[in-house]
Amino acid sequence: MLLTALALIRSWFADRPLTVAAWTALAAGAMIGMWAGRLVAKRLAFHAFDGLLAEDALQPQARRRYIVAWHGVGLALLASITLIARPSLLILSAPAYLAGVLVAGLANGFGMPHRIAGPVRPGWTILAWSRRWIAGASAAMILLLSLLPARVLDTNVLMAVVGIEAVLLALMLARVDDAIVRFMTIAGSGSRRIIGYHTKGLAAFLVVGVTGCWGMLGRSAAGIVAAASAAMVLLLTLRILAYRLHAKRLADLLVAILAGLLTLVAYAMPVALPVIILAILWHLQRRGRTKTWLLA
Repeated sequence: MLLTALALIRSWFADRPLTVAAWTALAAGAMIGMWAGRLVAKRLAFHAFDGLLAEDALQPQARRRYIVAWHGVGLALLASITLIARPSLLILSAPAYLAGVLVAGLANGFGMPHRIAGPVRPGWTILAWSRRWIAGASAAMILLLSLLPARVLDTNVLMAVVGIEAVLLALMLARVDDAIVRFMTIAGSGSRRIIGYHTKGLAAFLVVGVTGCWGMLGRSAAGIVAAASAAMVLLLTLRILAYRLHAKRLADLLVAILAGLLTLVAYAMPVALPVIILAILWHLQRRGRTKTWLLA
């Protein structure tokens, strides 16, 4: 099975243009690096808090050796597969893997044990950083820089690229920590304060992204970025209001149902969409207001 899989990979890369193969190698290397980084961090968290090797796992030097050793194995395996698939792509896949490892390291505090009691929460560092305005401005700059070489594309293709990138970047900035929402609720914070705390990154992305796209590509691209940002703000608001009312799983299910309902209304009757959105937000806000200061 392994030989068959390697043969299929080699055949696929051999039949693709260099540009497509290069982008695929970059994406695959980064994703594998992030996956490997998260996996190593989870194993270190287990050893540090529940394993028999806790004494060693809590020593920074031992943790660093553990991380370097396993990522060395991962990099060697990726290099071997790349050499089999298309050797010229090794110069791209290896740095992409290291970049993915770096992103995972930022998310997990570079493998260091958490300062509070309890297991490490992967993604906590990036989640906290994504709520800052500098994160939104950085995401907007990434969007603008990535669109510089795309200006030679056809107009429809270019607008599709703008929309996809804007949605993906805004979605990264729209992540919500349910524990923070519940803590701020029982500490007396209202919905507007919680939403304002979580939307600083999206607001910066909206301002910088819309302004930059308007200057580079015109008002159509700026409108796409504004629409994507507004949709992510709406999604973030729904999640925050739902987390004030219910536990995470039930709240996520409720948000998924509401998002499906809004999508159906937008497709069947766009004129009624603003009214439905306001009604949903008002209902959730009215119910959530009674939860402020409550411990349960």
